[in-house]
Amino acid sequence: MMNKIKNLNSLTILAIVTLVMVILMLITIQRPSTTGDDDALLFPELLGGLKEVDTLHFKSSQDEFTLLKQGEDWFIPNRWSYPADFNLVKRALIDIAEAKILERKTQDPKNYELLGVEGAENGGSSIQITMANGEQVVASLLLGNERETGKSMGVRQFYVRRGNEERAWLAEGYLNINPLMLNWIKSDVINIARERIAQVNIIQPNGQTATIINTGKKDKFGTPTMLDKTVFKYELLGYDIAGSLFELRMEDVQPLTDFSRGKSEVVTAEFITFDGLKVITKTSFDDGMYYTTFSAETGESMVKTVPADIQQLNVLRTAEQVQQEIAMINTDLHEWVYRFGGFIATNMMRAEADIVTNAGYAIPMPADVTGFGS
Repeated sequence: MMNKIKNLNSLTILAIVTLVMVILMLITIQRPSTTGDDDALLFPELLGGLKEVDTLHFKSSQDEFTLLKQGEDWFIPNRWSYPADFNLVKRALIDIAEAKILERKTQDPKNYELLGVEGAENGGSSIQITMANGEQVVASLLLGNERETGKSMGVRQFYVRRGNEERAWLAEGYLNINPLMLNWIKSDVINIARERIAQVNIIQPNGQTATIINTGKKDKFGTPTMLDKTVFKYELLGYDIAGSLFELRMEDVQPLTDFSRGKSEVVTAEFITFDGLKVITKTSFDDGMYYTTFSAETGESMVKTVPADIQQLNVLRTAEQVQQEIAMINTDLHEWVYRFGGFIATNMMRAEADIVTNAGYAIPMPADVTGFGS
């Protein structure tokens, strides 16, 4: 019995000693230490040299891809050289350049995993960002774990390593670098103000067409026959359909030359503005996804006069500007197939029976004045 107690005590002591050693190691790794680099920029020379950066390479356990700069724009070679989100790239570069060192950390590779700065190889959790000018590396960053500070917004703290350095650091900055290529694609497709829309025609494969028009007031739409007495399936449906092209964002994209709709039926929608722009979308539904192509031409709406309320909004374009829009759509958008979410795509495919209802205009039954009604 005494031997069992001794053995138990020995195991307990061993467990306590082990726990203490782990805690001491974590304290050693994460404790501040004095250094002349503290509170300095992580990359002191980068901020002044951002214009020279024309290549960004990302590597993580989740993805690996490159962004290339051509002129003032960024593109994704791994994704048919589709444009990257310029503002997102610009923000990421500035955020890395402005990141500041807070504390010196470990330089022992055995401790990297605790901070998440071990690298992306072999399933490591780091995100490696390499900034280059052509083949010449300008700066390289291994972005590790975020340090919990209790803040949900604003500047945050991350464990990092600079490329080819053993020393890890605690840095402060807006280092919200996304490791997935799809999240760097320019998702904005087209932006046609809802107020410009005079008419929308949705044409089914069998030729049946549902039409809504602007009734003459801002954000008010109806059918050509019922106008402002139109009863939509839900109150804002006409508003939503007319706004389908307003700040329209995609989920994914692929080249038109590589795409086949197979046997999927195609629904055509025509969005015609008061100022003469007609945007034509062709949408199909295949294997749970909605796919749309775009083209444009000069259009004429059945609404011949621009209502005074619309004229006052100052959203209409000149004839020259409309022609520039047409050229842009047919040049920049026509060669691609865009995937959209169900809300937007469904509104570009709706049949008339899915848009309006006549239930509100049923002849009401006369009031029962006999006293014998059930």
